[in-house]
Amino acid sequence: MAFRRSYPLRLEAISLINTSLMLKQYAPQIYSEMVMYARRHLLIRQELAVLQSSACVNSKEATVLLLFAVILESNERDLIYVMVQEGASRVIRTLLQE
Repeated sequence: MAFRRSYPLRLEAISLINTSLMLKQYAPQIYSEMVMYARRHLLIRQELAVLQSSACVNSKEATVLLLFAVILESNERDLIYVMVQEGASRVIRTLLQE
């Protein structure tokens, strides 16, 4: 039942992003392409839209928060800068207050 309520593809994608961020020194090309595509396809903006369109935190919204936690833990300046520019802290604060 828990598997049916989760988003396995989203979780696998987050796992791949986490792995590429953690091991960037061993595979710099994969890392740079991941960052490039995340910026090109407005990954952060799309994930924030998911949070803004929800009234509460469910399974899908939890994966968005997990992705943001992975980005913050990686200390990747480019992605954190995009999060700041898109107003991620404001959106997360508003969602958690509700």
